[in-house]
Parts: sequence; C-alpha cells; structure tokens
Amino acid sequence: MSKIKKNAKAEALKRQRTLVLIKPDGVQRCLIGEIIGRLERAGLKLVGLKMTWPTLGLVEKHYSTDKEYLTILGTKAKEGMAKLGIKDDREPLEIGTWVRGQLGRYLAIGPVVAMVWQGTNAILNVRQLVGATNPILADAGSIRADLTIDTIEMANMESRSVRNLMHASSDPEEAKREIALWFKETEVFEYENVMDKVLHDIEWDTDKNPRTRG
Repeated sequence: MSKIKKNAKAEALKRQRTLVLIKPDGVQRCLIGEIIGRLERAGLKLVGLKMTWPTLGLVEKHYSTDKEYLTILGTKAKEGMAKLGIKDDREPLEIGTWVRGQLGRYLAIGPVVAMVWQGTNAILNVRQLVGATNPILADAGSIRADLTIDTIEMANMESRSVRNLMHASSDPEEAKREIALWFKETEVFEYENVMDKVLHDIEWDTDKNPRTRG
C-alpha cells in the first residue's frame, strides 16, 4: 500500500515545541492541574515537566538584557497602559528595563512548574489559550481571563509585576532558547500517544488507513 507524501513544513509545525511556566501565583493557588488540563484538552502533548524554585541566576538568563528585547517589552507595556488610560512618559527602553526587574522578582519568589508542550503551531496556540499579558484584556475563555483578576493598572500602582499565572514563549527562537535554559535534553521526551494519530497522522482518515471500511 502506497503512503501519502508528507509535507515537510506541515510535519515540522506538528512537532513545534514551546516552553510554558506556571508562575509562583499559579502554584500557590493550586491551579496546576486546571492549567495542564486545559492545554491537554486543546490537543497539545506534554513532553517535559518539572517543578523547580528558580535561582536568581536562572531568572537573569530567562529575561534577556538585550536592548531590542527590553524596548519591545517596554513598548508592549506602554501600549497596554494606554488602553487602560494610563499615561507613562518614560521611553520604552526604560519601561522595559523596569518591567524586567519586576518580572524577575516575581518569578523567583517561589516554586514554578516548567513544561514543554508539543503540537501543531504550539507557540501560537498556547499563547491564545493563555490569553493577553494583562488579564483584564484577555479573551473570554482564556486561562488568564478565567482564573485571575489582577491588572497592569493595579500592578503599576503597587510597583510590582502583574500576577498573571503563566509565561509562554512568544516565537520559535525564544522557545528554543528557553527550553534549553530550563530543561536538559534528557528531560524532554519523544513518545507517541493516541492524540498523535487522531490529530497528526495524515493517513488516519483516508483510504490509506487499512482500518477504513469500504
């Protein structure tokens, strides 16, 4: 029986991986199972999992000091504040540097659950499931919209980071760097499950599948 020719780009997207962290507030609020369940129900596969208390050294490596990164971080923060009517005259780089410091303190305050998830367009799908950085602006049904009520406005008034439960890689380059930072190669696993067949096997619902009845 001849096999259907696989598309290399499609196969790579099916196996895309992303880093997800359940931050200290998510751990303290006992939301680990809820969050993992949502990602599993979406069709993503968990291929790496650990609980760890991040050192300051790890946190320093996780949040880049690159000026471009900090400027982008500050620009996003400034745009988010503008949507809430909050004026901030600082330059994006200055805001980004401040935000980075708050994020670092927040991530190192207690244990986190670090995970690697795999699946079709995993990076974008996870970020959609998690929701916007500012929970009050997150889409209804997303994890942040449903499970937390903190806001950028409140965080700014108290000079702290937004307690938004999670971190998820934003692009393939960031995902690759972050996974290598948080996991050894031996801690990320290759295995097959039923979901691989149902969601990703190109022949599962075609006449190439011997189980397909005529």
